[in-house]
Amino acid sequence: MPGLMDREFLGATINTDIRIFFRVIGETIKGIKRSHWMNLVIISTMAAILSIFGCLFRSGLFVSHFVDEVGNAIQVSVYVKPGHDANNLVKKFSEYKNIEKIKIITREEAWKDLKTQMDIPEINNPLPDTIRVKLKDKAEVKDFIKTVKNLNSVEDVQYAEQFADKVMGVGHFINIAAIVIVIALGGLTFSIINNTIHLVIESRKKEIEIMRMMGVSDWYIKAPYIFQGIFYGFCGAFFAVIPLIALNSYIKKFAELFYIGIDANSSQIVVLSVLFMGIAVGALGSIFSVKKYLKV
Repeated sequence: MPGLMDREFLGATINTDIRIFFRVIGETIKGIKRSHWMNLVIISTMAAILSIFGCLFRSGLFVSHFVDEVGNAIQVSVYVKPGHDANNLVKKFSEYKNIEKIKIITREEAWKDLKTQMDIPEINNPLPDTIRVKLKDKAEVKDFIKTVKNLNSVEDVQYAEQFADKVMGVGHFINIAAIVIVIALGGLTFSIINNTIHLVIESRKKEIEIMRMMGVSDWYIKAPYIFQGIFYGFCGAFFAVIPLIALNSYIKKFAELFYIGIDANSSQIVVLSVLFMGIAVGALGSIFSVKKYLKV
């Protein structure tokens, strides 16, 4: 009957592991109760830090997406010299493989549109014919502009490059700020969790000594404190998601003003990142404290 005995032994081992796991959870809950008001301090601090990180991270992702979308939407305006035919230029532009769309706006059409928008006195039309060119890849815009400027029939070329560069600069600033804030405030949270677990260990010195004398495993003694840190991280991340929901609604409204879609995966990435960071910081703070103050 060796097979039956092996199955019975395996079943007994699994039941024992399950009982130990629930006892560890029970010890974790006791540790949380012993922390009293420190629980609120740790969770609120972590929630504030993670919400700042999440909001900056989400904003940075949106700015990058915004720059890509706006950059793709921005068109190059080519102004034709008087006396030259815009259609001839269009034929030359059509030879470029990167061209997505070309539109001619005659000087008469442009003047008519301007007069409907502004109160202009009766003067001669000073506007040139304009060719609006949209390229498939905005990375090749600068090369295209250099080539077009050298054509004799082109008076000037305009492209909203400065606007795109400024928006990209804002995105870089947000990303750097997110990293600096997370490092600074993450260290503060790490320290708070470390001290809290230390206080819990000190309050249970006698119980720990008894468990040592009884031959209780190191894992059973250490695990509740590590789970306590994970609990703090998870709760902080949970409350940090609330500001992210509000921020996402504002981002949607802002994107609608520019007729830009939102990357659906960005919000999920940010939420998962916040959750991972919360649990990681909580667990690492507890592990460090256990190694430093709990010698088993």
